[in-house]
Amino acid sequence: MSEHKSVEGGEPTPAGQGTPPAANSGGLDQDRSVAGGETVRSGEEADVFETDGFEGITANIESVEGFKPTSAVGESLLSEEVRITKALEALPPAETLSYDLPETVCGADNRVKISPATAIPWRWCCELLITYTNGAGARGTGWFIGPKTVMTAGHVVYSAGNGGWAKSIEVIPGMDGASRPFGSQVGTSFRSVTGWTSSGNAEYDYGAIILPNNNLGNAVGWFGFANLSDGQLQNLLVNSAGYPGDKPFGTLWFVAGAITQVTPRRLFYMIDTFGGQSGSCVWRLSNGQRHAVGIHGYGGCPNKAVRIITPVYNNMLAWKAL
Repeated sequence: MSEHKSVEGGEPTPAGQGTPPAANSGGLDQDRSVAGGETVRSGEEADVFETDGFEGITANIESVEGFKPTSAVGESLLSEEVRITKALEALPPAETLSYDLPETVCGADNRVKISPATAIPWRWCCELLITYTNGAGARGTGWFIGPKTVMTAGHVVYSAGNGGWAKSIEVIPGMDGASRPFGSQVGTSFRSVTGWTSSGNAEYDYGAIILPNNNLGNAVGWFGFANLSDGQLQNLLVNSAGYPGDKPFGTLWFVAGAITQVTPRRLFYMIDTFGGQSGSCVWRLSNGQRHAVGIHGYGGCPNKAVRIITPVYNNMLAWKAL
């Protein structure tokens, strides 16, 4: 049975889900981060960290061939090959069905293909195959934040022009063309906020897929996430990876760059993106830990992400705990 919930008023913690765990609160409204492991508190300091689901690489930008060489190779299990049909290739990016400016390549295309996508953090990124209630199909990008919780754009899980909530979304981590190195799971339980589902406000365009069990997330691991101050975000070098519709179907592409503008609810950057990358993680890499700071959604050069501010952070904590 499908289950869908929008948080009232834009973003308070969902009714019935309680408050975020005390170990992650401490009265800090900014500069908090959480991930897949054990919480580490830093007293009255600005940042509160919880370690990633898996150990990371120490650098500000991911080490990627084309940016920088990498030798990281992840573990593979439940590997399968699925034929890429013309029907799959014809699936439109979810964001082309409506909404704000589509994603944009800004000048020279600096995206680099990730293949295989079984290493950390690429296996935390997921191709999403969406079926809406009116029968329309689309594709997008998501990323694990916990054993059964996948973050994405709000318009992936809820499309007003296609009957509202998605009927189902197949989540395929580390997809690389026909290769599905970890298999997949289908989610029918979704979360978003009323700022998106009721108002269609692009500043609230984020949501989550709740998978039926922990198997897939525990196999691949997940990103952390952080609520950072304006000063920490301005000019911060960030990473992003997603499944763009202008590249071969099911292939993951990486790019990195600086945040050029910070507003109360959005981040702006000249990072190259394209339709299909909506819902991608925008993350920093610091001291071996990867923390999402935004949920990518729109283009226009600069391209844009929903910023992880206090209420977004709190909702992510609540959704991760489901």
